[in-house]
Amino acid sequence: MRVPRMTLVGVAILALSAVVGVVLLPALPPSVAVHFGTGGEPDSFVAAPLGVFLVPTIGVGALLVTRFAGATAIGDSVPPVFDTVLATFLAYVQALVLAYNLGARFDMPVAVVTFGAVAGVVLDRAG
Repeated sequence: MRVPRMTLVGVAILALSAVVGVVLLPALPPSVAVHFGTGGEPDSFVAAPLGVFLVPTIGVGALLVTRFAGATAIGDSVPPVFDTVLATFLAYVQALVLAYNLGARFDMPVAVVTFGAVAGVVLDRAG
């Protein structure tokens, strides 16, 4: 199976987000928030090393699922641009999580939904 270039770009984006997390690991608290409720307050915490790799790992897994499902006709094939948009969205979420755990405070649900809306428009226009 040939891997689309946009999928490889997505993997590279997720790898870069993991590298940034590793670089920031010494500055992070031992336990980091990784999930936020609808009110924007953190409601789930994990050890910092796990927190650094959680989103990038889930992202790579999602990319594998989308390519596998399309290649085996288990599900509908998604356009390769989806992989890059998904990876960019997840890297953005990773950046928000890292920033929050480094002390930045902002409305997490608004930040995530805003980017998600932009990603939806990009995917819609990509066809």
